[in-house]
Amino acid sequence: MKIIARIALLLTMVVFAGCASVSKMPLNDKVTEVDTSQKSILVGKLSIRNDNKPSHQPNLLAVFVNQNEKDFSFTKPTLVADLDKGGKEYFISMAVEPGKAKLKLARFMRQVPLLLNAMADLPFEYEIDVPANQVVYIGNINAIIKPREDDQPRAGQVIPLIDQAVAGFSNGTFGVSITDNYAEDMKALEEKYPFIANQTLAKNLLPSWTHPEHREDEPTILAEKAEE
Repeated sequence: MKIIARIALLLTMVVFAGCASVSKMPLNDKVTEVDTSQKSILVGKLSIRNDNKPSHQPNLLAVFVNQNEKDFSFTKPTLVADLDKGGKEYFISMAVEPGKAKLKLARFMRQVPLLLNAMADLPFEYEIDVPANQVVYIGNINAIIKPREDDQPRAGQVIPLIDQAVAGFSNGTFGVSITDNYAEDMKALEEKYPFIANQTLAKNLLPSWTHPEHREDEPTILAEKAEE
């Protein structure tokens, strides 16, 4: 059963990732140090909860970043907490070159082997000015899938019809809050990955979230402060 699930996950990544370059998130259980001399590392905490269909809590599959007209997909986020119907919490990290980068979206998946395979995309479309040689905190992102009303943007595509509806993605919509929880989140991150304490830290907090379809412009996020 686990083999089937892994094959399905791989096929899903191939279909949905398109031409994006796929790599593991730079902060993971197999690393003991990070090198920011070539690429800085964006970090944050992301929580997901499905209130539309509480029995179908999704997993975070990947976060997508665009830089220099190329798409990059970062997989294998660090699971912080699995709260059952209360959702899941993750640390996310993305290695990007200094300069302009666009945080595109977070992709979620709900899978029941042989029965259900559904996908939801949380769009950001925020341009970030990435400083050189730093670990950059982008915020605490709390995403909730709630019942969709009227013409609100869907959390997931309509097709496949049954899977997307059963998981609550095609008939759900995202509600998102982004907060500055720098001190607590970075303390927890350093406890998990002590080696980042030796890095220069910056904070480029994402702005309040509005779905790109309802957004008049796309603000650029600049570094607010750096700490040793």
